[in-house]
Amino acid sequence: MSEKRTIRIGLLGFGVVGQGVWKNIENNRQALEYRLGAQLDITQVVVKNLSREREVQVPEACLSSDPTKVVDNSEIDIVCELMGGTGEALDLTRRALQQGKIVVTANKALICEHGEELFKIAHENGGHYFYEASVAGGIPIIKTIREALVANRFKLIFGILNGTSNYILTRMEREGLSFEDTLGDARKLGYVEADEALDLDGIDAAHKAVILAYLAHGKWV
Repeated sequence: MSEKRTIRIGLLGFGVVGQGVWKNIENNRQALEYRLGAQLDITQVVVKNLSREREVQVPEACLSSDPTKVVDNSEIDIVCELMGGTGEALDLTRRALQQGKIVVTANKALICEHGEELFKIAHENGGHYFYEASVAGGIPIIKTIREALVANRFKLIFGILNGTSNYILTRMEREGLSFEDTLGDARKLGYVEADEALDLDGIDAAHKAVILAYLAHGKWV
C-alpha cells in the first residue's frame, strides 16, 4: 500500500477561529485522513504575540510572527487567512495566490472589497480562493449555490444573515428587554464581533449580502 501524501497547512492568525481550525483538525484527524486519503499537517502558525498564553497548545517550532514563513514557503499547500481586515490580509492573500497556493478564508470584508481581483489572481496562477466559511458555513450556502443549484435562477434570497442582531432583536421582542441589557448578554456569550459595529451597524450582514449577490447573479454590488 502506497504511503499517504501529506497536505501542509499554514495558519495566518490564531485567534478564536484559528484555534478552532487547529482543534477541528486535531480532533477529527482520523476521519479527515480517511476521507481525503491524505494526512493533514499544520506546519506553521503565524501569531502577533509569541509569548501570549493560548487555550490550544502548539509546538513552539510551529509558531512564528513572520507571515512570509507561510506565504513564501514552497512546502505549504494551503494557506488559511484568519487575520481579518483588508490591509495586511490583502497583501498576504495576493502573494499566496500569485504562487498558485490554495487560500481559505472567512474574511467577508476582504472578499467584498477585493474579491474580484483575488479570484482573477487565483485563476491566472493556478491557485484557488475558497470562502465557504464567510457566509452561513453551517448550511453550507456557498457550496449549495455553486454546485447543487448551479443551473437555477434566483429571484430572491432571504434569511437571517447576522446571528448577533437576530439574538438581540428576538430577546427584545419576546422578553421586553432593553437593547443595552440584551447586548450585554450577547457580549458575555461571545456572540459579538470584536468590532461591534460590524454586527450592530449592519456591516456584517451587508458583506454577506454582497457575497450572496455575486454567487447568485455573477455581479459585484
